Amino acid sequence: MKTSTPAEARFRPLGLVGLFVATGLIAMGGSCTAFNPAFLNLIGPGDGSFTTIPNAPGHVVVAFVNNAEIDERLVDFLAPELGLSDAEVRMLRPRVRLRVRIAFTDGTSLPIEMIDGSREFVDPAFDASAVPDLNQNDLTNVVGRCDVSGVAVELNSIEVFVPVELIGFQLVEVQGEGGQTTTDFEERQRLPPGFNALEVDDVDDDGNTILQRNIGVRDVPSPTANVLCGSVISITMRGVLDVPFLEAETNDPSFDIDDEPTVARIGGRYEFDVSVQ
Repeated sequence: MKTSTPAEARFRPLGLVGLFVATGLIAMGGSCTAFNPAFLNLIGPGDGSFTTIPNAPGHVVVAFVNNAEIDERLVDFLAPELGLSDAEVRMLRPRVRLRVRIAFTDGTSLPIEMIDGSREFVDPAFDASAVPDLNQNDLTNVVGRCDVSGVAVELNSIEVFVPVELIGFQLVEVQGEGGQTTTDFEERQRLPPGFNALEVDDVDDDGNTILQRNIGVRDVPSPTANVLCGSVISITMRGVLDVPFLEAETNDPSFDIDDEPTVARIGGRYEFDVSVQ
């Protein structure tokens, strides 16, 4: 039988369904309920209908909220191949995963990978089973006892799934029949669908942006310290998943591999907001 580490025993991942299994929550921290108003409003209708339920002083909730969208051109390119209805298209969200590190008052910590978004939005020409992480169960929240000292997203762990193949072209010199030299794009690489690590903008010593990437330096998820019992820590992601199209060469998703600004932003542009309630 697998034994849990002290951190795992105090802070366990639970799916949304698991949150409504009261016995599972009680077993983690005595007789108090984890359904505090801030968390229930976060996952519920947002009309305040849950606010009559008392706060839960014995638990801490960490929730990931994926409010990112998919660029309309990418949807138009891929949705017809998937046969998605208008309602299904409206429900699409980028597939995102990130790792949250939970620190405890005794100095231990526990990394938890959260993942959310549309699993079915991937080019059907590729076998989705070749990317097993794409099909793992969603995990958007965890609940644990309240000996938590801090919560932080590991910046190098944030990834978004790019659902299409990307063709990389390079501008090269070509010798013509008459001996004249011209320049033309030649295909250099093909990147299959897969998770793409999101990177923070490059800045100089004065904080000025040198190269814009996926996340602005002011838009990274901030760490949360001095966590109080009964807190709900929500990590909200906004932005747009998009890919480049090198229209001069093809109608498919593509890019100039020497175009550094375009390459740096592959996967889209995002911002994070961390709130404690």
